[in-house]
Amino acid sequence: MFLPAFNPLNAASTAIKNLLMAAAGTTLITLGIGETTQAATIDTTSSWNGVNYIWPFGEFNTGTYGQTFTVPETDNVITSFTFFLDEYDGLDVVDFAAYLAKWDGTKATGSILYESKAQSIDNVPGFQEFTFNTGEISLNPGEQYVAFLSASNFFDGEEGTGKLGYIAGIDDIYSGAGDVYSGGSFVFLNNGSDFSLLTTTPWETFVGLGLGDTAFKVTFQSPTPVPEPLSLGGVTVAGLLGMWLTKKQAARKNHQCT
Repeated sequence: MFLPAFNPLNAASTAIKNLLMAAAGTTLITLGIGETTQAATIDTTSSWNGVNYIWPFGEFNTGTYGQTFTVPETDNVITSFTFFLDEYDGLDVVDFAAYLAKWDGTKATGSILYESKAQSIDNVPGFQEFTFNTGEISLNPGEQYVAFLSASNFFDGEEGTGKLGYIAGIDDIYSGAGDVYSGGSFVFLNNGSDFSLLTTTPWETFVGLGLGDTAFKVTFQSPTPVPEPLSLGGVTVAGLLGMWLTKKQAARKNHQCT
């Protein structure tokens, strides 16, 4: 005859129950789940009056505006970035996309790490807030990257420009009053419709001085912790249970008869 059918799920449940009962009063049962992820934000908007701007962004020449930033040492996973844009001349809607790349000190370098869907600056007066959710992208702590907007891939032969929220006013551009963030600065490139120039040609800071920042936000979080196995006093339950099941199955085979 055969022994009754062996149900590993029921046996596993009983084994875990017995293990927990045996451990009661001698150790704490801990689920090895790390701390909740924390968020960090770079935000210059508290220094912006909601009116100042830099221009012209769009078609035909200044196809790209951006802001460099330095990644925090701990919260190094970017989740979003934000810029503020308004139409300028009203001749044509400005179409563009947002991008993220590593910064080598003079230009974007390497592969594009994030690219948004096509966006448009409407012809309604007033700044629009554009937030781009990047997903969780792990960046190198302490290194510089550039979040930028480019119209270069969307030129249609009709001139249209916009303006970007900028900390300094026209009278303060050379004073350094707009330099409120020490980890980066406003950058741009007159690359027209040639997107490839962004990684081959040095970009410019405002009139070559690098004295200003845009109104922008970048949001980060700490890396998502990796859950650890359930443990009892430092002994992994999964491993202990696996050993028990192996021995149980071996014993069952040894006791089968025909």
